[in-house]
Amino acid sequence: MTTRCKFKCESVTDHGGGKRSVAMNPVYSSDPNSENKKFWDATPSGNINFAWINDRVKFEPGKEYYVDIQEA
Repeated sequence: MTTRCKFKCESVTDHGGGKRSVAMNPVYSSDPNSENKKFWDATPSGNINFAWINDRVKFEPGKEYYVDIQEA
């Protein structure tokens, strides 16, 4: 089973040496017809924070990302 969430990138921090980290929070909308409102109703709180060293991985503050979670 896969659970899909939708998060907004709040910040990207460059720690030097190729290491970066990202902070994300759930999307929000008060528009009942918005996809973000449907995601907010299912996932109204939480955060994602992680670091990486792969230069090909790019996140941009203000952009929204789907996050799929499945058992490993």
